[in-house]
Amino acid sequence: MERMKKQSGLFDINLMRALEVFATVVETRHVTRAAAMLGITQSAASQHLKNLEEALGAKLIDRRSRPIELTKAGTALHRRSVSVLAELEELRADVRRATDAPLPALRIAMLASVATTLAPDLTALARDGYRIPELTLYAGLASDHQAQLRNRQVDLAITSDVSFDFEGFDWHEVLREQFLLITPEGYAGPLDNLEALAAELPLIRMSRTTPVGMHTDQHLSRVRLQLPRSIEGDRASLVVAPVAAGQGFALLTPTLLIDAIAEGMRFDVHRLPIAGYSRQIVLVSRERELGDLPRRFAEKATETLIGAVHRLLPDLPPNSLQPPASE
Repeated sequence: MERMKKQSGLFDINLMRALEVFATVVETRHVTRAAAMLGITQSAASQHLKNLEEALGAKLIDRRSRPIELTKAGTALHRRSVSVLAELEELRADVRRATDAPLPALRIAMLASVATTLAPDLTALARDGYRIPELTLYAGLASDHQAQLRNRQVDLAITSDVSFDFEGFDWHEVLREQFLLITPEGYAGPLDNLEALAAELPLIRMSRTTPVGMHTDQHLSRVRLQLPRSIEGDRASLVVAPVAAGQGFALLTPTLLIDAIAEGMRFDVHRLPIAGYSRQIVLVSRERELGDLPRRFAEKATETLIGAVHRLLPDLPPNSLQPPASE
């Protein structure tokens, strides 16, 4: 019985190797090339394929065709094997991450609006402070971050998603920032009344599919302002560009302006003439997985972003940017 268990375990491992061989054969459409790519002999690759067909009870490859073709069963298996192998690699990475020292890899998702600004300093902290050899950075929307963390696609997320469910996560505040009125450079219209301003220039919005866009729509509704829709963008630079061209005005926060300034766009910044609203940027990680690393990365993100904003926007209205309260 013990011998059978050992053989079964070995076969399970060989089954995963057989899936790798199968996926590579599909990729190359040739057993010999696949074997060379994997560093095994052609006969070993053929044996893996035979084992796989025996385990599944189906022919997977039509060996009469040149280049080889998949059977219907092979096509179905290939669709599933891609995700199975990807999940296996994630499992291996998670195990290494839990047992190796120093941390072998770190994956960070960031708001697209701050990713370029944060990348150099976070990379330096990972390499110099934690000796992490492999760092992967992702730039995207805040609305993607919760799923990326829960699915273990990333280890840290620097996000502003107001709908984030923090159960099972640790979080550290990076900063809180006020929304500001952004107008074309030199514009001298009615800056103390948004309705009057909207009669001269349209509001250029962040898309309602983004957390910033949803937050802005909710705030305008709260203060009973119905401003007509004109232009929308899902990136801050897409919103600022028409403003800089004199085509409208926008409601954005300081960090949402960083990339536009770096791209040479020129505009004016004013305090809002309505009740103010803000957004909070936080760094989120899965609960109790990374020790003090998330806190230190949050502190570095605070330092970097506040430094960049004060350098690029020295004439911001007071209290536009607030660091975390001291503990």
